[in-house]
Amino acid sequence: MERDHRSKWENRCSMKISRKTGGILILAGSSFLLLAVGIVPAQLHDRRIEDEERALLGASRHLESTAITEQDLDELPEPVQRWLRWAGVVGKPRVSAVRLTQKGDFRLAPDRSWMPFTAVQHYTIDPPGFIWTVSMKMFPFVEIAGRDKYEDGEGSIDMRVLSLVPVAKKAGGELNQGAALRYLNEIMWFPTAALSPAITWTEDDANSAIAIFSHVGITVTAQFFFDADGRIVNMTASRYNDEQGEILPWSTPIDGYGEFAGIRIPVEGRGIWEYSDGSFEYIRLTIQEVEYDPPA
Repeated sequence: MERDHRSKWENRCSMKISRKTGGILILAGSSFLLLAVGIVPAQLHDRRIEDEERALLGASRHLESTAITEQDLDELPEPVQRWLRWAGVVGKPRVSAVRLTQKGDFRLAPDRSWMPFTAVQHYTIDPPGFIWTVSMKMFPFVEIAGRDKYEDGEGSIDMRVLSLVPVAKKAGGELNQGAALRYLNEIMWFPTAALSPAITWTEDDANSAIAIFSHVGITVTAQFFFDADGRIVNMTASRYNDEQGEILPWSTPIDGYGEFAGIRIPVEGRGIWEYSDGSFEYIRLTIQEVEYDPPA
């Protein structure tokens, strides 16, 4: 009897353990499945961005490696010549591609909190293009990740929470104008592009010049401002704002300068929109690293 009683007790215990173990395995399996369902699309999204980077850089044509001379600057307005001499491009080869890293803070609206971000950006000069890959910390353990791109005259954006849930995914239309102006603005980080045939310059006054960028049927215009030494101190333009759905005044004041590979550039700055009810500073950034003509 005692042996039968013990046997029944052991069987009940075994059944309980089995049920618990099974429950744990089911729970673990469900968690793994949810994790896998999340990871796989995120990995695919990241790989698509990597493929886009390779495609952009693969289409880049290598520019002539002969050094830039003073004669190359002759046709430019004096403020632009002053900038390029300060930047140190004379005696340097024309840059064909650029890779840089950034950190800073970004916000989506005047009443929204700042989100710290890190980014990697690739540029090509012939043809003009860029892809900006960014990760923004929205909350602890919650990030917005994605990219902003300008290629073949088309602007596009693809941003997702945790690389999964789209929060902004658009291409073409007025984004083309905004992306082209962004490219024009950011040649301040690779100033040999000021000599690109896609950009023409006219002098506005002793400390500013108008740049006109024409590419694949789109033309945009911006005004660059320089100090007495030739440093860029600001740039203004009328740029399409996707959030507001209209073209608005836009500026990028500079707060600091640095040097990479013998080229002086702005390394700290801000982006500001002029809304009907006042100025909206939406980004503050610092350039951390710059590579000119990096290895493929």
